[in-house]
Amino acid sequence: MKFSVGRLCMVGAIMMVFAGSGEASAATERSGWYVGGGIGANWTSRMDQAGWNRDTYCYPDSGSCAVPGPSADIAGYRWMYNLDMDAGTAFEISAGRMFNNWRLELSAGQRNNAIEQKYRSVTFLDRSVDTPPSGNTVTSNAMARIDDLTTRTLSVNAYYDFTNVFERITPYVGVGLGVAFVEISGVHFSTRYEDTANPARDLSEFNSSQDADISDTVLVGNFHAGADYSLTDETLLGVKLTYSLMGDIEHTGDYGMHPMHGQDPAFTNNNTFSGPRQVSVMFTLKYLFGD
Repeated sequence: MKFSVGRLCMVGAIMMVFAGSGEASAATERSGWYVGGGIGANWTSRMDQAGWNRDTYCYPDSGSCAVPGPSADIAGYRWMYNLDMDAGTAFEISAGRMFNNWRLELSAGQRNNAIEQKYRSVTFLDRSVDTPPSGNTVTSNAMARIDDLTTRTLSVNAYYDFTNVFERITPYVGVGLGVAFVEISGVHFSTRYEDTANPARDLSEFNSSQDADISDTVLVGNFHAGADYSLTDETLLGVKLTYSLMGDIEHTGDYGMHPMHGQDPAFTNNNTFSGPRQVSVMFTLKYLFGD
């Protein structure tokens, strides 16, 4: 974890206690179980993808060596991408219990976003930059893309309801802590080397490819705010805003094809995706059972 979700949620919980302390005495006594659900939209902040490997090959479009192939002077490569997220869908189901103004709830949700991957840079492992020689007619025809980010969460949430503020509307705030099962699907990378001045030249030994679905389990912290409208004594219709913070997603993957396989059959790469920050807005429905 690169941040403390627990501390953030503790701060939120303390704020809720102070916010509710002045109203607890005036609140209407409430207790009982309820179930709920919500559906809406979510927005995810831009993520960074940082990766590296221990590839010791010098490639034919490089200016760092005279002869392409294995090189003792190269220890590996680094790469960076920006991942821009489209707006996506969000839904949630929940079950909880009311304790006067307070509610304790277990929720399960899913959010989905399409990803646009944008190239930033590639360097050697020591962060030095390769400068292709002038007049080089070899191209790598590299292709990289990612399809979707899917986040499935299981969280325990605590809410404070501001009862007796409006006749039929109940505003609330809340915090939560849980786990997120994150999947980054359709990860593809490939290079296909070609000499544009001599198309018959065989450079296939330098080609590489990878296809993967990346998954990881990380902590998630949630901050909620919303309001419920009493349609009946048992049915509440509402709107909820949720801000979620997650840990970094890490993955070690194999290549389907790579020139390093001849040197190291267990050759891998490593990628870290910065933890998503998500905002969702959902229309919610709750049904109260009472005690």
